Amino acid sequence: MKNDIVRAKCVDMSVDGQGICKADGLVIFVKGIIVDEIADVKIISEKKNLCYGIIDKLIEKSPYRRESECRISYKCGGCDWRYIDYDYQLVLKKKTLDNTFRGLDVKVSDVVKCADPFHYRNKVQVPFRNHLLGFYRKYSNDIVEFDDCYIESKEANDIILDLRKLLVDKKIDGYFRHILIKHAFGSNEIMLGFIVRDLAVPHIEEITDCLVKKYPNIKSIILNLNTRDDNVILGNDEKVIYGKDYIMDIYDGIKAKISLKSFYQVNHEMMVKLYSKIKDLANINEDDEVLDLYCGIGTIGMFLCRYCKHVTGVEIVESAIINAKENAKINGFSNIDFVLGDASKNMSEYLRNKDVVVVDPPRKGLGSKLVNELLASDVKKIVYVSCNPATLARDLDLLKEKYSFDTIYPYDMFPYTTHVESVCLLTKVKTRDKSTR
Repeated sequence: MKNDIVRAKCVDMSVDGQGICKADGLVIFVKGIIVDEIADVKIISEKKNLCYGIIDKLIEKSPYRRESECRISYKCGGCDWRYIDYDYQLVLKKKTLDNTFRGLDVKVSDVVKCADPFHYRNKVQVPFRNHLLGFYRKYSNDIVEFDDCYIESKEANDIILDLRKLLVDKKIDGYFRHILIKHAFGSNEIMLGFIVRDLAVPHIEEITDCLVKKYPNIKSIILNLNTRDDNVILGNDEKVIYGKDYIMDIYDGIKAKISLKSFYQVNHEMMVKLYSKIKDLANINEDDEVLDLYCGIGTIGMFLCRYCKHVTGVEIVESAIINAKENAKINGFSNIDFVLGDASKNMSEYLRNKDVVVVDPPRKGLGSKLVNELLASDVKKIVYVSCNPATLARDLDLLKEKYSFDTIYPYDMFPYTTHVESVCLLTKVKTRDKSTR
């Protein structure tokens, strides 16, 4: 079967963006194909009940197929759907969500589109290896170099190209593991993080001077030492070699101080739309006590504290909590506090007397401990923000014991990729008191 070529039709898309194709009862996962397209597919690997293949020849094209602007999009692991019309990507994402939540009594709303799906990413991290600076090839550690990335900040693109030449010309690229760039779209401030194997990098002052002269909106350059032998990008030791150890962004009139390790939504435009939806879903008023779990540097909590009585934010990353407290002070918010703690457990004390809880967990979703604490609480409303539909579906299935929900609202935070951000309101189900029965 391996290396055989079969004619197959794409009938659906998988959650990771591959086409699910069928040929004579055989299920084949194929990258780069669209629903209803027919192709001659070469089988490259076999599993027990399915195969993986690549397009040998496209026989019938979808009307939604487009030419990719990017010459490396098929190799790079960044844009899964560069070859698909943008509006149709939203249809496919909604269909994937419909499939994911099929077992729950919940409606999936249309995906809110990004007004400008190009150059939207405000953060990029690029590995440097064997004189090559680029992105990882999908499913491998091979480096694919690029001249222009169509989803990252335009200025980040230019800086990367300049850095590639500077570091190779100076023969110091071997010191570098990654380049990390954060571009605050609301303020236009830029941070560069050089993840290095040794803090004593030759010619680093010369490199810094060259970059700052050309890009005066660079406000921070940091060396980050990482001597580990694994895939963790950032190390613990840092040295500021230019400017400050942070940059400042502005969203919806709020100032946010961002450090090298801070989590911050990568799409500025969609972040503000999402936060507005959180506020509207919770119907927050001036008497509400709000708990913001997995609060990061406090961006959701600060957005909401302008409309409620008080917000308490909880986050396990100490540097993020330090950032969050500074952010609240910078903005003059006196009705928001931040606590260092593990939001996935031991939250019963913080859940007490809260009207609204906002959760924005990592991809693994809520821990079983927090789910049980939420079920045992008197919290009236939970607003669940998720970057992983599968774990959102799992957690909703657990929480439905005592909470009702009717709609998933998806936001296209990551155009031209298969990823989608979702938000859902859960409302406490009223139960009759046993004493009144």
